Amino acid sequence: MEFKKLGQLVNWVDNRNKGLKSTNLLGISIDKFFMPSVANVIGTDLSSYKVVSVNQFVCNPMHVGRDEKMPVALYLEGDCSIVSPAYFVFEVSNDNIILPEYLMLWFRRNEFDREVWFHTDGSVRGGILWEELCELTVPVPSIVEQKEIVAAYNDIERRIALKRKINDNLAA
Repeated sequence: MEFKKLGQLVNWVDNRNKGLKSTNLLGISIDKFFMPSVANVIGTDLSSYKVVSVNQFVCNPMHVGRDEKMPVALYLEGDCSIVSPAYFVFEVSNDNIILPEYLMLWFRRNEFDREVWFHTDGSVRGGILWEELCELTVPVPSIVEQKEIVAAYNDIERRIALKRKINDNLAA
């Protein structure tokens, strides 16, 4: 397994919502999932918001120092949505080198959050710059190993969801 800088694995994406392709505004939870935005956008020009499409990542770099976590999520929906113009949007540059799903698993690790927190800028909000984020290293096993890791993770998640459903049925 080799380690690569994140900047070698991803590309910055900056597609704006010109023509109002979407009005579905999303935010990112501290648990690294998309959620409906709570922002009041009445009267806001949504054309400057960033469009996010399938297999693109979105992260909120502004509160890492405060929360000691970087909210980041992988967009898997069919239709595009929009996010704050202050968020970073990026995508895997070559999915023959790293799978988006594998990279998202890395982003969910506490180790990743600790490293990002260490690199925050020291401002009141404790943000991180794109250039600093790109300097972080990611372990990159073979694509076969990445697929196995992702499949094992998804299998565990399915089993957990099934157990919760069974528990809910028993409680009812």
